[in-house]
Amino acid sequence: MTVFRTRHLRSSRTGSMAAVVLTALCALVACGGADTEAVGETQSGDDDSATAGAPQFPASVEHRYGTTELEEAPERIVTLGFSDQDAVLAFGITPVAVTYWYGDHPHAVWPWAQEALGNAEPVVLNDGTFTGQQNFDYERIAGLEPDLIVGLYTGMTQEEYETLSRIAPTVASSGDYPEYGMPWQESTRMVGQILGQPERAERMIAEVDQMFTDAAAAHPEFEGVEMVVAEMFEPGSSFVRSATDPRTVFMTSLGFELPAEIAELAGDRDGAEISDELMTKLDRELLIWNVGSDPSLREQIENKPLYSSLDAVQDGRVLFIEDPLVSGALTWSTVLSLPYALEHLVPELAAAVGS
Repeated sequence: MTVFRTRHLRSSRTGSMAAVVLTALCALVACGGADTEAVGETQSGDDDSATAGAPQFPASVEHRYGTTELEEAPERIVTLGFSDQDAVLAFGITPVAVTYWYGDHPHAVWPWAQEALGNAEPVVLNDGTFTGQQNFDYERIAGLEPDLIVGLYTGMTQEEYETLSRIAPTVASSGDYPEYGMPWQESTRMVGQILGQPERAERMIAEVDQMFTDAAAAHPEFEGVEMVVAEMFEPGSSFVRSATDPRTVFMTSLGFELPAEIAELAGDRDGAEISDELMTKLDRELLIWNVGSDPSLREQIENKPLYSSLDAVQDGRVLFIEDPLVSGALTWSTVLSLPYALEHLVPELAAAVGS
């Protein structure tokens, strides 16, 4: 069991989407010319689709437990990873079932992906019951009669993979990265491969990567600034995110640096717990608190005994990410959520660094 599965976000509130971000997301979803329709409706058979990068099968993808192959396009996809629905929706395909993570959004799909979802109503597995524990209901999954199971943002074991593979072809995460540490680019790429759309995946990856490049170029002051992304789950301690955690990767992709001490402390996990007595370890050039799941945590953090003595606090170099949607977009860190996170977080980061 990883730290991730025992400690994570539990609730969120819905906010409004910025029009400019909706436009960017629309461009991402439309990339490649496919319509955002349900599986089985995405391949119309018209002459233009063949020249616009239509899905090509057979298709295959390698992962930590081997290679999964499909002879033809899947029509009933079940996503088991906590954020895997975004990766599939980005290709204009609607899963028949998705897995609930946290938040109160229709069909367990957050606002940045609702346009891609359209009018579809996928089954929601573990609806509203996230406990931090991975829970595969094999009987229910089998009852959905899937022809593809996607389990990337999971801690899927070899035994679980073998059980799922008896139900349908299953894709696990890449063995090149720790559990819950696979970059969004690789998740997008793997989904693109198994859906027979590798070129489309690369176009979407390049577009979002360019957004990071442009943001970093517009803010050279981010380069080399030591920062940590911290959260709070239990009284008496803080939780600092590791080098491979998506929240940290978001920051380092903009030019920020994670202190080597923190990287070593977290190792190949998604983060490490730091007791309040050792809170000075969080005292860096920029201290970021991701509290959007429960904004009331800010007061608890600010009341910690050593908090006010930190140089970062005294100098005003602290950023609280309190908006539930912005925090969620950062936490999910998918090809669909990242444009929203960039749009809202970059100005806040610039203000914090310049304070």
